[in-house]
Amino acid sequence: MEFTIGKSIPVSTSFVKSNPAIPVYIGEEKMENLYAVIYHIEIGYNKDENQEILQYVIVDYKDYTLGEEEKESMLNLARKYCEEKGIADDDNLEIKLLDDEIAEDFLEKIFNNMKVIRGMISNR
Repeated sequence: MEFTIGKSIPVSTSFVKSNPAIPVYIGEEKMENLYAVIYHIEIGYNKDENQEILQYVIVDYKDYTLGEEEKESMLNLARKYCEEKGIADDDNLEIKLLDDEIAEDFLEKIFNNMKVIRGMISNR
């Protein structure tokens, strides 16, 4: 079998990177105390011949009936994560709670796109 490289195909992103999920516990670090998970997704793209990175930090938590104070607390955890990782709070960063319809739609699109890309290169 002989492989050859074809012509490049323009895409809107140059990479999608999913960082390890960060668990959030209530109290001691035990599975039964797991309350939320912080997801950090990076999307690289080219803009004016420079590599730019969009960063999405999404908090998925168990109790979707949280009040505004608890939601703000979850967002503060995500902001703390960004600070610890040195992620700049600028136009290339979005922090969302997963109960936000926009965040849910975004994640669904990302994972569906990843499935499509994988399907293009996988032999089923």
